[in-house]
Amino acid sequence: MTKPLPAGVERTVRGVCEDYPRRKREIERGTLPPETIGHYMIMNAKIDSAIASCCEESFCEEIREDIGSQTGYDRSRITFLSAGTYKARKKACKIAIAKALNLI
Repeated sequence: MTKPLPAGVERTVRGVCEDYPRRKREIERGTLPPETIGHYMIMNAKIDSAIASCCEESFCEEIREDIGSQTGYDRSRITFLSAGTYKARKKACKIAIAKALNLI
């Protein structure tokens, strides 16, 4: 078992996952400065890649949404995984995101 993420890192990972849809919309709109859009693209790509390294493609988006909204197994739309598997995947994703963003 790995040790828990530091509280600040946990909050940061949750926050960047929660803000993912806003960044995606801004990328699609393309009205922000190019440096900002580029930063958003890199950040979202790092999050996507980190989650894909831990989960099957079929539920990567749901895991990201669950991390961002602090949704637990009981309220998740991912009903085909056991509670233990869900929690292990979610934790692995949080760690992978933290590493991808150089937070740990």
